[in-house]
Amino acid sequence: MKQRIYISLPISADPIKAREKADLIKAKLSREGYDVVSPFDVYAGKKPKYEDYICYDLRAMLDCDAILFCEGWEKSCGCNIEHDVAMRFKAYGRKEFKIMYE
Repeated sequence: MKQRIYISLPISADPIKAREKADLIKAKLSREGYDVVSPFDVYAGKKPKYEDYICYDLRAMLDCDAILFCEGWEKSCGCNIEHDVAMRFKAYGRKEFKIMYE
């Protein structure tokens, strides 16, 4: 069974560049045998607010086996939220959950 990995990357500053980067990373990881989930794959409802994106992205991340934090994640509020949840999920939930960095 393929491992499922979530991509965490800054989006708000430049959504077009972020999507391009997410697509490139998704293609690369897919070739390496991962089932990849990009935040751009996650449906957050009609007319979502920022909070909706975060909530749905966290749910998608928690359904994965791993998360990849892309360069610049430290400067992104959303990525920091994902990082906090991932660290706690690994520590208190699924010890086998992998946290990776670009």
